[in-house]
Amino acid sequence: MSDHISGPRALAVPAADITDLYAFASPERPGHLSLVLNTLPFAQPSDSFSDGLIYRFRIRPLTALGSDPVVPFALSDDEFVVDCVFAAPTPTGLDGGVVQDGTCRIPTGETVPFRVGEDCEAPGVRVFAGVRWDPFIMDAPAAVKTIETEVLAFRDQSSIFLDGKNVLSIVVELDSARLLGGVEQVAVIGETLTRGKVMVRMERTGRPEVKNLLLAPKPFDPVNRDLEIRDLYKVEAEPFVVDLTDDAQTKVGALSGLRIRLGGL
Repeated sequence: MSDHISGPRALAVPAADITDLYAFASPERPGHLSLVLNTLPFAQPSDSFSDGLIYRFRIRPLTALGSDPVVPFALSDDEFVVDCVFAAPTPTGLDGGVVQDGTCRIPTGETVPFRVGEDCEAPGVRVFAGVRWDPFIMDAPAAVKTIETEVLAFRDQSSIFLDGKNVLSIVVELDSARLLGGVEQVAVIGETLTRGKVMVRMERTGRPEVKNLLLAPKPFDPVNRDLEIRDLYKVEAEPFVVDLTDDAQTKVGALSGLRIRLGGL
């Protein structure tokens, strides 16, 4: 799910720019939820994760409501959080190389130490962080043409737009029964936040290309044609739900997080 270079803040602080978010049931280990958060477009092999950021996964259980076409599920107020932070890179003294250590805080509050570029496993969790190939599959020229002409221009079903480019990737696999209460359906959002006494959300991603394809084009929004609203979207207080009405009595929300069904977990 792509979200590259999504606004002024992402351009100003590329280390905080979330390029992709994935959530899926592990194909190798039944009962485990796999989460992937990619950052830093055009990452170089020597690039490191920022020691000034928190890389966060937010997970909320969903409950099916039947056949309601508008709101097919209820979003729980319960939330599971996974935070990954990194120390500053340390020189190895060999050919200018560096090592970087990180810590992953899982929903139980326990912390799991790991080293960038190495697989780490602890009870109920596996963690990997490092440079990986950018999986940006999208016909970007067709997207631009669609906006310009207001006619769908997509033809290629799977085009790797940034083939050969890299991102910094964080992969976390969680034992659902042990760490998530055995939930069967969840909503997931990825965030980057400043690390310190005052945390500022730099980026959040929960739906593919909402910012670049829906909020960035100006011809279709008579209210915000002179206003950049992508960074305002990122700092909304409630990132999981978008309000569809203004009436508190009949308020309807649309899920803005990535929805994943974990049947059989």
